[in-house]
Amino acid sequence: MLPAPENKWPALENNQRWSDQIDAWQKPYIQDESKPEWYRGELFNELYILADGGTVWAHEQSAPANPLHLSAKNADSFAYLECFDYSYYGTSDVRFYGSFPLIKFWPEIEKQEMREYTDTIPETNPQHYVWAWKLQHDHKYATMQRKAPGAAPHDLGSPTEDPFVNVNQYNYQDVSNWRDLNSKYVLMVWRDYVWSDSTDIDFLRYTWKAIKQAMEHLGQYDTDGDGLIENGGFPDQTYDNWVARGESAYSGGLYLAALRATAEIARKLGDSNSASNYDGLFKKAQASFIKNLWNGTYFNYDQGSTYHKDIMAEQLAGQWYANLSGLGDLVPPQMRKSALQRVYDYNVMKFQNGEMGALNGMGANGQLLHENAQVEEVWTGTTFAIASHMLSEGMRDQAFHTARGVYNVVWKDRGYFFRTPEAYDARGMFRASMYMRPGAIWSMEMALK
Repeated sequence: MLPAPENKWPALENNQRWSDQIDAWQKPYIQDESKPEWYRGELFNELYILADGGTVWAHEQSAPANPLHLSAKNADSFAYLECFDYSYYGTSDVRFYGSFPLIKFWPEIEKQEMREYTDTIPETNPQHYVWAWKLQHDHKYATMQRKAPGAAPHDLGSPTEDPFVNVNQYNYQDVSNWRDLNSKYVLMVWRDYVWSDSTDIDFLRYTWKAIKQAMEHLGQYDTDGDGLIENGGFPDQTYDNWVARGESAYSGGLYLAALRATAEIARKLGDSNSASNYDGLFKKAQASFIKNLWNGTYFNYDQGSTYHKDIMAEQLAGQWYANLSGLGDLVPPQMRKSALQRVYDYNVMKFQNGEMGALNGMGANGQLLHENAQVEEVWTGTTFAIASHMLSEGMRDQAFHTARGVYNVVWKDRGYFFRTPEAYDARGMFRASMYMRPGAIWSMEMALK
């Protein structure tokens, strides 16, 4: 007969100590009266997803005692689902927003997940999927490769297959040709390095080969040689029902930030030739971005689609990440302030009296758009990201007013609490509850620092 364990009821025995530790953790944020009360509460309420989001934390028993600097395939695997409606682990275009709590409070877990992504970059999977969007939208049968070498995956797999082994379970769009995933991969690596005290050179060294391959993969989309990548005429980024053609503010801005991050990583690793090369690429792409997309007030959505002059709430997503991770000016400060003010005046204030957050897309004349469902939605996580960007540019009043719209709908009016959705429309009707992206609220806290 086995002896009884020493701590038979550890949770009960440690109840008070753990409770005190939680209070001490939350106290500096909850009691900071310089910030709105609703915001202080929502900061911690939105952490529910880390435990309740279909979370898996798998431990490899045979792994070395300190696996965090070794191959992720021989170490722990941590991830949670994009949501239960879209059951993909660690969805990369979404965790770009939602992973801020991990890097702030559990940086080694966050970096381990990015090592897992790093290991997937060179992989190929020749399996072909039916391209679902193409069939639904164009009524044409087309297939796509599940995973191309050099392409960052959309996800780490699904619980319906073999997650962490078979990546890219998503098949709505051709994600090996998405324009945002590789940029986001590079930017998350750089952010994780910066926000873990800028000391983990081993982390950068582990990712460097994959970063270079990811950036080379993106380079193929600069078909006119002006330095800036172009979108492919299908929804080839996180807005997977919103077509972009030619150069675009969202994908192009993320690419600018990724070029800057790659140059900085090269410098940290002593690779001066690569740093110089990416500095040159950035300057060329930056000039094209401003020349082709700046209209004097904000950045046009893209060059060639019917949405060309529409106001995208997230038109400066790359600059947002650059501000949070010390990458400097992608575009001049006066352009940033002008563009963000236009987003606030139109996408926020001209939508439902400014009380429901930032509408994804708005007509240049202030009229609502109806060409696809996503332009008519507020995305909770991107609203927090825009508010974070506003904070980093000194637009504090606009930032908190924008973010409060999410609180009004989710926590005040609609009762969506602890199942914060990805999106809702003007009526407050939601899509995709218990979503990963709203973790971006913690980027607001980072911007305040």
